[in-house]
Amino acid sequence: MVRVLLTVSRYHISTLELNPKGLVPVVEYRGKALYESLVLLEFLDDAYPLHSPSLLPSDPVDRAVARIWIDHFNKKILPAIQRLTQLQDRKQQDDSREALYDAQRKLAEQVKGPYFFGEQFSIVDVVVAPWMQRDWVITENRGYDRSVAGEAWVNYARALSERPSVQKTDSVSAEHY
Repeated sequence: MVRVLLTVSRYHISTLELNPKGLVPVVEYRGKALYESLVLLEFLDDAYPLHSPSLLPSDPVDRAVARIWIDHFNKKILPAIQRLTQLQDRKQQDDSREALYDAQRKLAEQVKGPYFFGEQFSIVDVVVAPWMQRDWVITENRGYDRSVAGEAWVNYARALSERPSVQKTDSVSAEHY
């Protein structure tokens, strides 16, 4: 049995019972708690191979490359997005925006198109897509402009946003916020 905890309310088991960090998502599988989004992506891909090909490339070198660029996203792009969203000082926002553009350019240089590994939608794309889908927040509130990151980033973002599986996860941009 798999129990997935995506939200916490008074009707659900306490997140702390499954994840000492108190964060979601959490999956309870065969009595063991699993957490951390990327860990869960790989686990679900391994445990439930409902699609072909896998989210991770079959070639060990490409698997390593995927992990390198996911690490880049987690250490460069995501922190820049979070800083840009949270900072109130205009100069710090400008610095964060430039760091974001630079990190996006570096990732986009690696995209074989239309997705990271070419035609195969991969775990790298799954990691990037939700943040790309929500970049309207920093566009509307922090002066972000995808085109400044370059044509390669714009094309990659477009390919991700046009993918039906990504569209099904979108909250219709600002319409609900």
